[in-house]
Amino acid sequence: MNIILVTCVLLHIFVDIGSALSLDPVASADLEQIVKDDFVISMRHIRPRRKFQIAIEALFMIDFPTIKHKFSFFLDRKQQKVTLDIASNTITHSKHFEIPGMNETSTIRSLALLFSGNALTLYVDCKESSKLDIDVGLSKLYLQMEDPVIKLFRERKYPLHFDSSVERAFGRANCQKNGKRGNKKLLKNKQNDKEKNKKRDIRDWYQSGRDDRYRERQPDTSNDIYRRGDIPILHGDCDDALTKAIQDLIVLVKQLKDDVGQQRGEIAQLRHLIENCAGCKEPVEVRENCQNANPCYPGAQCYDTSTGMRCGHCPRGYVGDGKSCRPGTTCADRPCYHNVQCYDTVEGAQCGPCPSGYEGDGKTCTQQNPCNSHPCASGVSVGAINSAKHSYRREYSSRQVSISN
Repeated sequence: MNIILVTCVLLHIFVDIGSALSLDPVASADLEQIVKDDFVISMRHIRPRRKFQIAIEALFMIDFPTIKHKFSFFLDRKQQKVTLDIASNTITHSKHFEIPGMNETSTIRSLALLFSGNALTLYVDCKESSKLDIDVGLSKLYLQMEDPVIKLFRERKYPLHFDSSVERAFGRANCQKNGKRGNKKLLKNKQNDKEKNKKRDIRDWYQSGRDDRYRERQPDTSNDIYRRGDIPILHGDCDDALTKAIQDLIVLVKQLKDDVGQQRGEIAQLRHLIENCAGCKEPVEVRENCQNANPCYPGAQCYDTSTGMRCGHCPRGYVGDGKSCRPGTTCADRPCYHNVQCYDTVEGAQCGPCPSGYEGDGKTCTQQNPCNSHPCASGVSVGAINSAKHSYRREYSSRQVSISN
């Protein structure tokens, strides 16, 4: 779809290249000679387009450049009229000559415009078609200019002819008079030298040096050409131009096709790279274990559990939680008193209480003196024995004996 749109736009550009009318310096100079009085501008054999039918065709344009005033004439076959666009500075308005009975395939044998003051009369095939008035006539505009200059632009394949009367224009077009056709050969013989000179090539006119002001201003005429933006105008036999334009478009479309194919390949490659990009995928969570991330102190055993890694006891001679160890005393060093329970903690070995009859911190225990609790009655003496327990019992039994006695 995009290629078709580009093709249509480019075709419009190629057609628009030939849309400008061409300046005719010879006709411009001839018009200046007769514009002060009534005059007739005529053209002959206006044929329909053979290809790419275009209903609206540009005929000619009269330009008064110093006062920015232009008269442009267009033939509209479909609407059966000739349109006159009058541009004054930036304001443009249109007037229409009706041509009843004209169709899009017929050839107009003769088309003549009579300029008489403010009145313009259109003749088609030597018959009056319609008439209209304009605000200011061409002769008045010409006389108002300080440096009178007229530029006439025309279709290159339709030469313009100038006459002082309608009858002379009809004679040039070989029109019928009183039901009889004039003698074409006689009319051709009556053409004067001036008429023959009009058909000469424009290049000869420049070489002759007829009017220097057109020669000097010719390079700038492209900026003064009046265009209708809504009417594509083709001049001359456009078959060759359109054929070349279509050939160029075919080449351009092939290039666009190749470019699109290359871009599709690049897009497919990028899509493949994105779909198979390891860094673009969702990262896989790697769970730490004792093999790849051992947090324990060297020498301490590491255990993998459901809640994570767990460290065992610190090496012998060290105390701590297994992750952080420092030199210290453990139960393996037997720091506690005989028969005292030993406990390994993060702070080191912890000893339980001393045995019964002993006192101390569990590491150092000393035998208690039973007399410190005053177990004997007043006045009873205790002898020194090896065991306080046995001594107490013995004294107690002696006491019982003595009491019983």
